[in-house]
Amino acid sequence: MEEVNKNAVHIDETVFDGQIEQGVELSYVLPDYCPDIFRILSCTLTPKTASYNVSGDGKLTLDGVVYIKILYLAEKGNEVYCVDQRFTYTKNADLSRKGTLNRAPLVTLSMRSDYCSCRAASPRRVDVRGAVSCRVKAVACTEYSLPEMPDDLQVRQRQVSCCGKTLFAEKQTSVREEIETGAAGIAFILQYGTVPKITDLRVIADKAVLKGTITVNALYGISNPENNGVVQTEKMSADIPISAIIDIDGITDTHKTFPEIYVLNSELTPKPDSGVISCEMLVMCRVRAQTEENADIPTDAYSTEYETALTTSALKIATEPRTISKNISVHTNLSSDKGEIRSVWDVSSELRNAVCRPNENGEITLSGQLYCSAFGNNNDGVPFLIEKQESVEQTIPAPNVTADTSVDFTADVVDTGFSIRPDGTLELNSTIDLHASLHNINTVEAINSVAVDKDKPKDKSDEFALRICYTNDSSDCWSIAKKCGTTVKAVMEENEIEDSEAPLSGMIIIPTV
Repeated sequence: MEEVNKNAVHIDETVFDGQIEQGVELSYVLPDYCPDIFRILSCTLTPKTASYNVSGDGKLTLDGVVYIKILYLAEKGNEVYCVDQRFTYTKNADLSRKGTLNRAPLVTLSMRSDYCSCRAASPRRVDVRGAVSCRVKAVACTEYSLPEMPDDLQVRQRQVSCCGKTLFAEKQTSVREEIETGAAGIAFILQYGTVPKITDLRVIADKAVLKGTITVNALYGISNPENNGVVQTEKMSADIPISAIIDIDGITDTHKTFPEIYVLNSELTPKPDSGVISCEMLVMCRVRAQTEENADIPTDAYSTEYETALTTSALKIATEPRTISKNISVHTNLSSDKGEIRSVWDVSSELRNAVCRPNENGEITLSGQLYCSAFGNNNDGVPFLIEKQESVEQTIPAPNVTADTSVDFTADVVDTGFSIRPDGTLELNSTIDLHASLHNINTVEAINSVAVDKDKPKDKSDEFALRICYTNDSSDCWSIAKKCGTTVKAVMEENEIEDSEAPLSGMIIIPTV
């Protein structure tokens, strides 16, 4: 048996797509300077990524941190008080469960809070129970071996448009910024969020220069020196510049690039007796690059002289990606059961469990759960927090989308506005920024290996130079030539056929080769 040499085709493959879960438990006793708990206003768990690392053998180590924030009211007065705590943990995952990784995969981490319950076990102690999770998706550029066909074989090939080898690199950057608010003194941060935005990307000599900004939005409370509580709040917004030079071997200005900036971890800490907020962030800057290529995939082969054995497998080959960017507006109504709303301090929303899929109408559909909240106080001056969860589904036009189209996407809330309606309810307008990368998937039954058995020559008769074949099943030149042990070229020349792919029927002359 003679084994044929092989080549390689690069295919992006999801090698891991799973979820890491972590329980959170806290029993906290208030310090002496804090008043007793009368009513818990809110309790939130905010999971972040402190650090992560992927070893050479595909083992992921994730260091996570959960920021626990409890806002409560005392029995007397309308001041809001805050408890800030941290919960840290470490988790591991094997990203190479589908096999050995030839190179480090592209890892995406999506943190979320699954549930949270909080109760005052006594006026001085609060118990928190909850869970957070992290969805881990790892994509590796793998090599699929294809046989190199010798000249004496008849080979049928299918030319497909595909992506070349995916280039990617990333760089973590720590950012520290002192934000001046102008406030006389800040007691604590009630809530905050970060919105990254890419402003520029340039490719220069195997490097990608990425620039952007991170908008930090925060709601903070003004200190009441008499009791350390908060009855007055202010909003703050600051744009922090971010830049990174990322080494990517082989990248040129002919590549199609996909830059990303996202915040792994962030913490805002007010400085005592001042209007300064210290902001610390761990930011990931990442660039992927791809080019379009044409690949000739062998799908069938045979020898006219010897018996031939083939093995095949289905290849899912992605075409060059195309991008879609869309701002989506979602309206949500909120109402308070704590009395008529007098003022609103801040509103926020977050899209969770987002899914983006192709449908049959030339569109993609984004769906998920929108978590909305509003801080404020009623006509009696009592603070309130309204929360609501609502299902979201939006369709976006996307030409050339099929059921087999692959969709990679990010969808984040970049702005939330509100208005107080005449009936006393709130109307929130959440703006979701969707960026999607679409790949059409061609499934090709490709030859994996070829073996020509020269110990088994094909039986041939020298009595006839020509044979006649009758077909009524719309066969083509390839199927007839393979069945009769001749060549496609000979069948086409003998029967004056110009298109080898055209269906044939009736009498076909089969020449002997």
